[in-house]
Amino acid sequence: MTDKLRLNEMLEAIVRTNGYVARGRAVFFADYDTRELVIHHLEHLAESADQASQRFKRGNPLVPWADLRELRTLLNHQYMRPQQDRVWAFVTKQLPTIERRLRRARVVGTDL
Repeated sequence: MTDKLRLNEMLEAIVRTNGYVARGRAVFFADYDTRELVIHHLEHLAESADQASQRFKRGNPLVPWADLRELRTLLNHQYMRPQQDRVWAFVTKQLPTIERRLRRARVVGTDL
Protein backbone atom coordinates (compact mmCIF):
# COMPACT_ATOMS: atom_id res chain seq x y z
CA MET A 1 0.00 0.00 0.00
CA THR A 2 1.30 3.46 -0.83
CA ASP A 3 1.97 6.25 1.63
CA LYS A 4 -0.71 8.32 -0.07
CA LEU A 5 -3.29 5.63 0.69
CA ARG A 6 -2.01 5.29 4.26
CA LEU A 7 -2.29 9.04 4.74
CA ASN A 8 -5.88 8.94 3.45
CA GLU A 9 -6.65 6.06 5.83
CA MET A 10 -5.21 7.99 8.78
CA LEU A 11 -7.26 11.07 7.94
CA GLU A 12 -10.42 9.01 7.48
CA ALA A 13 -9.88 7.36 10.88
CA ILE A 14 -9.51 10.80 12.46
CA VAL A 15 -12.67 12.12 10.81
CA ARG A 16 -14.64 9.11 12.03
CA THR A 17 -13.17 9.43 15.52
CA ASN A 18 -14.07 13.11 15.62
CA GLY A 19 -17.65 12.26 14.72
CA TYR A 20 -18.00 10.14 17.85
CA VAL A 21 -16.03 12.53 20.04
CA ALA A 22 -18.35 15.36 18.98
CA ARG A 23 -21.09 13.64 20.97
CA GLY A 24 -19.29 14.87 24.07
CA ARG A 25 -17.44 13.63 27.09
CA ALA A 26 -20.51 12.40 28.94
CA VAL A 27 -21.60 10.20 26.02
CA PHE A 28 -18.06 8.86 25.56
CA PHE A 29 -17.84 7.77 29.19
CA ALA A 30 -21.42 6.49 29.45
CA ASP A 31 -21.87 4.73 26.12
CA TYR A 32 -19.89 1.54 25.56
CA ASP A 33 -20.54 1.47 21.80
CA THR A 34 -19.29 5.03 21.31
CA ARG A 35 -16.12 4.24 23.25
CA GLU A 36 -15.51 1.05 21.29
CA LEU A 37 -15.95 2.83 17.96
CA VAL A 38 -13.53 5.57 19.00
CA ILE A 39 -10.99 2.94 20.04
CA HIS A 40 -11.52 1.01 16.80
CA HIS A 41 -10.82 4.07 14.65
CA LEU A 42 -7.81 5.03 16.78
CA GLU A 43 -6.44 1.51 16.29
CA HIS A 44 -6.83 1.98 12.55
CA LEU A 45 -5.07 5.35 12.71
CA ALA A 46 -2.19 4.00 14.76
CA GLU A 47 -1.75 0.90 12.59
CA SER A 48 -1.71 2.94 9.39
CA ALA A 49 0.82 5.33 10.90
CA ASP A 50 2.99 2.45 12.02
CA GLN A 51 3.02 1.01 8.50
CA ALA A 52 3.88 4.26 6.75
CA SER A 53 7.31 4.21 5.16
CA GLN A 54 10.34 5.64 6.90
CA ARG A 55 10.77 7.96 3.93
CA PHE A 56 7.28 9.37 4.51
CA LYS A 57 7.92 9.75 8.25
CA ARG A 58 11.29 11.48 7.70
CA GLY A 59 9.65 13.77 5.15
CA ASN A 60 7.01 14.82 7.69
CA PRO A 61 8.89 15.33 10.96
CA LEU A 62 6.20 17.53 12.53
CA VAL A 63 3.78 14.60 12.70
CA PRO A 64 4.24 13.12 16.19
CA TRP A 65 5.04 9.60 15.01
CA ALA A 66 6.23 8.58 18.47
CA ASP A 67 2.86 9.57 19.97
CA LEU A 68 1.07 7.47 17.36
CA ARG A 69 3.38 4.55 18.12
CA GLU A 70 2.62 4.96 21.83
CA LEU A 71 -1.10 5.03 21.02
CA ARG A 72 -0.74 1.79 19.07
CA THR A 73 0.99 0.18 22.03
CA LEU A 74 -1.66 1.44 24.44
CA LEU A 75 -4.53 0.14 22.32
CA ASN A 76 -3.06 -3.15 21.14
CA HIS A 77 -1.15 -4.45 24.12
CA GLN A 78 -3.63 -4.32 26.96
CA TYR A 79 -5.55 -7.37 28.03
CA MET A 80 -8.60 -5.27 28.74
CA ARG A 81 -9.63 -2.06 27.04
CA PRO A 82 -7.44 0.97 27.69
CA GLN A 83 -8.26 3.43 30.40
CA GLN A 84 -11.11 5.63 29.23
CA ASP A 85 -9.58 8.80 30.62
CA ARG A 86 -6.34 8.23 28.69
CA VAL A 87 -8.22 7.70 25.45
CA TRP A 88 -10.36 10.80 26.03
CA ALA A 89 -7.26 12.87 26.82
CA PHE A 90 -5.63 11.68 23.61
CA VAL A 91 -8.60 12.48 21.37
CA THR A 92 -9.20 15.90 22.90
CA LYS A 93 -5.64 17.08 23.44
CA GLN A 94 -3.39 15.35 20.90
CA LEU A 95 -5.61 14.30 18.02
CA PRO A 96 -6.41 17.84 16.78
CA THR A 97 -2.69 18.59 16.39
CA ILE A 98 -2.05 15.26 14.71
CA GLU A 99 -4.89 15.91 12.29
CA ARG A 100 -3.56 19.36 11.36
CA ARG A 101 -0.08 17.98 10.77
CA LEU A 102 -1.30 15.02 8.73
CA ARG A 103 -3.40 17.36 6.59
CA ARG A 104 -0.19 19.27 5.84
CA ALA A 105 1.81 16.10 5.19
CA ARG A 106 3.37 15.66 1.81
CA VAL A 107 3.73 12.40 0.00
CA VAL A 108 6.69 12.45 -2.34
CA GLY A 109 8.13 9.61 -4.33
CA THR A 110 7.48 7.05 -6.95
CA ASP A 111 5.20 4.72 -4.98
CA LEU A 112 2.15 6.93 -5.53
